[in-house]
Amino acid sequence: MRKWFLVLSFLWVLILSWCGWSNNLVEYNDTFVTLVKECTNSTQTLFETFEAEWTTLESLSQSLQDSIDICQNSQKKASDMWSYDKDSSLRDTAVDLLSTEIEYLEKFASTRQYRDIEDITDEDREQYESEVNELYQMQETLNSKFVSLQEAQESFAAKHGLNIE
Repeated sequence: MRKWFLVLSFLWVLILSWCGWSNNLVEYNDTFVTLVKECTNSTQTLFETFEAEWTTLESLSQSLQDSIDICQNSQKKASDMWSYDKDSSLRDTAVDLLSTEIEYLEKFASTRQYRDIEDITDEDREQYESEVNELYQMQETLNSKFVSLQEAQESFAAKHGLNIE
């Protein structure tokens, strides 16, 4: 009888430790999802502000700065996360994506100077168009970083036995 009790106790400890491990893994994954989502949501809000009829240069500048601050905060939090079981692939990919998002927002901020010019010179127009082209290229890079994050998340989940949705 005592032997069965020890076996059952051992099995119960294994089940509880596996559940705790699984929860930690889910929380680890969800933390990166949340951090990236905070940044992308703030960028979405920025572009909604940019396209709104009521937008002023001041409100756009404030929304832009808020978005940069949120993304930098998300990047810092992601950078400060630990490596899960010595696997930093998910963290590194999320930090890379957030860094690219910040660069994109900073480049977008550099176009702000052209929005208030009534009589733009040919030289300024060329510079503006060059910066807009860079933004399009950065958007493509950013899109590929989202794909890389999804692939890293799937690989991480498979490696650690996590079922992600």
